[in-house]
Amino acid sequence: MDKTSDAKVLVREGYNKIAETYQKWTLEEETLRTVFLEKLFSHIGDTSTAKVLELGCGAGIPATRLLADHFQHVVANDISDAQIDLARTNVPQANVTFVREDMTQLTFEDDSLSAVVAFYSIIHLPREEQPAMLQQIWTWLTPGGILLCNLGVSDDPGTMNEDWLGARMYWSSFNAAANIEQLKKAGFAIVESEVLSIKEDGDMVPFLWILAKKGCLEAGQGQQ
Repeated sequence: MDKTSDAKVLVREGYNKIAETYQKWTLEEETLRTVFLEKLFSHIGDTSTAKVLELGCGAGIPATRLLADHFQHVVANDISDAQIDLARTNVPQANVTFVREDMTQLTFEDDSLSAVVAFYSIIHLPREEQPAMLQQIWTWLTPGGILLCNLGVSDDPGTMNEDWLGARMYWSSFNAAANIEQLKKAGFAIVESEVLSIKEDGDMVPFLWILAKKGCLEAGQGQQ
């Protein structure tokens, strides 16, 4: 396998190993997801007819469950088999479709999604794949559609942690300014951006929290 494949296998196997531990941590330690989901809901005019994609749904709570309560159709994606299994149990609503897949391999029609939500997931991609993923999300969103995500804030070409919540794990990131620039280059207008920290495995870790709206690409921008 190449380096990119190795990283993705590591992430998949890591979350398969710690799926239940991660679910417990999510519910006990992390509340910013619900805060930002409420902001997302306020930006979607009619959620009852909207379709949303969640990249990195984890065990489905709290985010997937809240999305299912508000949107007509939710596609919940994760690279981990164990996470998808937990999410199916935790979120039994009929309006949710679960997809176990590498997010870069997903396909949707252009202009078909009202919102895309990606909590702690794009950061698990190799860094060279992240700008293209943002551009792909822009393509999937309807005009004026919303991306809600969090991204890294450090210049990290790729890090492997030997013991994160009990498993090996991989991340990569650009710094906050570079992430904002990548989003704008992809065609997004930044609605809100803020660096906020969460308690993660005993440490306070900062993330760039983003609400961005699909705008019109200017000449020379975006899709290559």
